Amino acid sequence: MIGISVGGRKLEIPPAVFSTPGAIIDSGTVVSRLPPKAYAALRSAFVAGMSQYPTAAGFLILDTCFDFTGYERVTLPRVSFTFSGGVVVDLGLPGILYSPTTSYYCLAFAGNDDDGKAAIFGNLQQQTLEVVFDGAGGRVGFAPNGCQ
Repeated sequence: MIGISVGGRKLEIPPAVFSTPGAIIDSGTVVSRLPPKAYAALRSAFVAGMSQYPTAAGFLILDTCFDFTGYERVTLPRVSFTFSGGVVVDLGLPGILYSPTTSYYCLAFAGNDDDGKAAIFGNLQQQTLEVVFDGAGGRVGFAPNGCQ
């Protein structure tokens, strides 16, 4: 993981934020965890892109939530992650928002408690992707339309 974009704009996150602790892909972790600087940048850009919708109280570790009661259609800013080798993964709705109840949605990411902990690309973000691991080659690949 080397970068994050929201609404087509690459967020200004220092490269050391991801390179020092690294990142893992973990289907056993539900919500992706990001180093605090990366999470703060993602949260800020996402909230700015959602300014037309009312916010709601947080839910467990999710601190950025919205109340979509009365909205028939909601427009989300596109969220994508860039990995080494130039691989860009565009997230679908299940990878961006988690819905604990009807009309109540939260940004499906949380911050780690310090920048020294690795980022975790969790299973909510992987749900619409096919993730291919090449252990011998030391590579990971992503393709759209995995679990639907």
